Amino acid sequence: MMRWLRMAWRETPGGLRALSLALWAVGGALLGFGWWGDQVGFWADKPFITNVFSSVTAVSFGVPLALIVVERMGVAQAEAVEARAARRLAAKVVKDLVLAVPRLRPGTASNLRDAEAGLRVVERAAQEAIRQWESSRDQESVRALRRFVEDGSLFRALEDFRVAIRPGRQAVPVVAEVSAHWSFLNTTVRSRLLETGETWLEAPLAAQIDGMVGRLTADPYMDGWLRDVDMALRRFSTSPDLSFSLRDLWAQLELGAELAEAIAQLAGLTAEASLVLASGR
Repeated sequence: MMRWLRMAWRETPGGLRALSLALWAVGGALLGFGWWGDQVGFWADKPFITNVFSSVTAVSFGVPLALIVVERMGVAQAEAVEARAARRLAAKVVKDLVLAVPRLRPGTASNLRDAEAGLRVVERAAQEAIRQWESSRDQESVRALRRFVEDGSLFRALEDFRVAIRPGRQAVPVVAEVSAHWSFLNTTVRSRLLETGETWLEAPLAAQIDGMVGRLTADPYMDGWLRDVDMALRRFSTSPDLSFSLRDLWAQLELGAELAEAIAQLAGLTAEASLVLASGR
């Protein structure tokens, strides 16, 4: 109780605190005067004045306390209303985000998983080829990478990506919608939840979602890297500067694999975020 009263006093507006202190000072003075009157018998033949004096003394103590309690109850009620509104807003926005994410992948999940896996294999082969080529300058160092290109492994991964994502103009509004929902959730909604003492996402989860959305917005058409990887492949086949062409090809493959990973993981991450915000844990 005392802790609650101390908290209520700290959160009471300055004007009301000053008025309360003044009334309590007056009440203390009246209480002292009343006690003195009892000792000397001043109130013995003044019943009406005694009642009025007692009432004024009680009011001097009771009114400030009542005002502080009422003020605190009003603040608590307003905070509860704001917290409920923040929870409702969070639930709505995260639901919109969860519903928007699957539209990034109109194709099948298996195609996307195959695309990511295939791109990772070739990307690692390109990385290893760079390492070996820089140390030996031997054509044997790029044989594994050439095999992935010549046997169609890379082209199958690229085709799986195109089938799963269907990149191009139709991807832009979906990427914009996902980005807008996350941006609003991670700024406005986050601030309202924290201000009202509600639960926000754990930092690692929020950072993961933010990173994945960032990968999408870097190329909202989601096909810029596809054009770049085609050019990198042509350079890899024809350019005499193998060091540059290897690094360029590796960079585009890494970008594509990360983009496929982002789209594949966003569904699970946003669903987890929805559960956290809905349960308030």
